[in-house]
Amino acid sequence: MAKTKNILFVLSAVTLLFSFQLNAQEWWKKRKPHVSIWDYPRSVELNLLNREYSRSIHFGFGMGLNAFDFSGIKNSGNTVFIPGQGNVVLFADLIQVKPGFSINAISDCRLVTNLNLRFLPGIFFGNRMLNFYRSDTKGLIQSMPISSNYLEFPVILKYSANRYTNFRPYVITGLNTRINLSNDINIDAQRYIKLSKLEPFAEIGLGFDFYLSYFRLSTEIKISMGLINCLSPEEVAGYEFYKRSLKSLHSNTVGFTFNFEL
Repeated sequence: MAKTKNILFVLSAVTLLFSFQLNAQEWWKKRKPHVSIWDYPRSVELNLLNREYSRSIHFGFGMGLNAFDFSGIKNSGNTVFIPGQGNVVLFADLIQVKPGFSINAISDCRLVTNLNLRFLPGIFFGNRMLNFYRSDTKGLIQSMPISSNYLEFPVILKYSANRYTNFRPYVITGLNTRINLSNDINIDAQRYIKLSKLEPFAEIGLGFDFYLSYFRLSTEIKISMGLINCLSPEEVAGYEFYKRSLKSLHSNTVGFTFNFEL
């Protein structure tokens, strides 16, 4: 996940520089018209041109896939008593990340040229598998599924390059608040730890707008980084050793989304 973060930061920087370059090209053409590779090909039909610049607010929806994990798992190093095992030190690790799914509504308000404020309420489904091991033998003690369903409320700033024909790159950043709807302890499902009900995230990403005949299609990749320790202090009677072996957990998400906007 850390490597993915670094790649996304680099791509975001490249996209931002590309956006500034496109904007600079447009500004220079207005001052001194000339022929350049950025001029629109005469044969290209510009879709949704009047609709885009005549409205300051528009709406849409998005659907995406995600990979949800815990970054920076910190184990307490405490010695805990496990029935049948005795006094041991446990450590946790995230071994398996399962794909999740998200659906969002889109409300977009143009603040100034090339800068939009977006509100994207939606529902988010994620799955993680947390494994607990003995520190001495590295033997597996427990595989614990962590399935989480969230209501999420991202508030995003979107900076776009000037449009080139029917294509436009952009970068995004903002904050997201998620409310955990499936946070109950489930002994039957072997889930013995509880997460915070409310989790704030910082988000950064990049994407590309494609102007089609009747709507705008956007492809977007985004990283959400948990800002707080999401491990709840609550313990499950008879299974306290799982919670006590952990010090902190932080949630992270990498998502790929298709947005459809009118």
